[in-house]
Amino acid sequence: MDVISISTILKNITGFSAGSQASIENKYNDLWHWFKHCFGFLGDTPHILTVEEYLRLAREIGLQAANNAAGTYVKVRENGDILVYWEPYGNIHGMFMVVQPDGPMAGEVTTLFSPEDGKRYFDFQEPAGPTLH
Repeated sequence: MDVISISTILKNITGFSAGSQASIENKYNDLWHWFKHCFGFLGDTPHILTVEEYLRLAREIGLQAANNAAGTYVKVRENGDILVYWEPYGNIHGMFMVVQPDGPMAGEVTTLFSPEDGKRYFDFQEPAGPTLH
């Protein structure tokens, strides 16, 4: 996958991947991830009050990474998944996101959360190639 196609995909995030219909948490992946990561004091991404805001955050991170903004890092897994880490300025925790690279799910977010170990979590993910800055 070349840098141009990665950038195009990240600029066109369509939503959260639907996942399997077999389980409730996969059938409603957007709602499940929002609840798990943003709801109440247990979530790692506070102050995101709706699923729509959660998707808006994913799109903003995608645009920042596509435009090679400072504090964004991108790498690709062997299976093609696009991994993004966004480290904003200020008092906000960094965010880790996985985006589907191609096919009918291209541009869909598989997961988006703020890892406890920050960028270290991203660094330990296996890339297929070099990290893009």
